[in-house]
Amino acid sequence: MKVANTIIKILTALAAVAGVVYIVATYGEQIVAWCKKTLENLPKCPKCTEEADEDDAEIEVEITVEEPAAEEAAEEVPAAEEDFAPEAAEAEPVAEEADFE
Repeated sequence: MKVANTIIKILTALAAVAGVVYIVATYGEQIVAWCKKTLENLPKCPKCTEEADEDDAEIEVEITVEEPAAEEAAEEVPAAEEDFAPEAAEAEPVAEEADFE
């Protein structure tokens, strides 16, 4: 009985997914058009329209990239070498026979 119930649940889920896929494939364009129309007709808050007006204006942004000085980069390299332990990189985990039972 449990197996039959499980099979029925799986088939029901598959049928629901297939139905959703069919509806989206058949009526997808109409659904998107309806959503766009509905969203356009919603009232807009004053704060949102102000932000949209500000975004439309041309805004110049100056991007500057600061490169670290060569002296700072030279100091960081030895510190990184001190932290590295070659023994830890070469060590491999060993599994025992008891782990596979």
